[in-house]
Amino acid sequence: MSNPRVEKNPRPPLSLRQIQPRRTSMRLKAAVIFLSLVIPLEGIQALTLKEVVSHLKEAQTRIQGLKAQLLQERRPPGGATPVVMDGVIWIRKPDRLRMDIFPPHESITVLRGDELLIYFPEEKVAQKVRLSKDPTLARWLKFLQAPVEEIERRGEVEEVIGGKIVIRIEPSDEFDQFKSIRLWIDQKLWLPVKIELEEKTGEHTVITYSGIEVNPTFPEGIFDLKLPQDVEVTELEG
Repeated sequence: MSNPRVEKNPRPPLSLRQIQPRRTSMRLKAAVIFLSLVIPLEGIQALTLKEVVSHLKEAQTRIQGLKAQLLQERRPPGGATPVVMDGVIWIRKPDRLRMDIFPPHESITVLRGDELLIYFPEEKVAQKVRLSKDPTLARWLKFLQAPVEEIERRGEVEEVIGGKIVIRIEPSDEFDQFKSIRLWIDQKLWLPVKIELEEKTGEHTVITYSGIEVNPTFPEGIFDLKLPQDVEVTELEG
């Protein structure tokens, strides 16, 4: 593999390559949020926000990992054609994540501790960033790893649809690019099965999860990504 090329002020990458929160977080937002909203609880009907938070706090201590299928639909502002991506995601506490997006938008995203790596096989390029050098992305991950605090401070139970509790979060100043964040929480699994993100620019993203496996057996080396030698690696600094 070629030596990483460090760019202190890199040109903005293509939309699928961006690792700043407006794009990379579209792959991570719902992924890491699973780490703190977990474990099956039975027979719960419509609840108050306080009751929901209590269950979520209990749940977040119980999961060690998961696997899920994902479907993401992003609608740009102005009624442009939506971008639809599907794939599979694996998460293992405390700091391991892998997300494979299938063609035609093929990419592999791996998070190992402080390092995030996104690989685009068709283009033979990869982008690397250290969270310690990207405060904006680090703030997003902190929120996504511990959303219960934000739910408790700024959340509201909107309704129950098909057994899913819909929570609306009024974004704080740290996430002022968003107009609203909504989570659909399954009352049996106590996992978010749908996430809706509305930006002030008019962009609208919906991420849906299915086939969720809690505490699965992970394939050996699933969080290790070995790049081919001809891949160009760009190391971005926040």
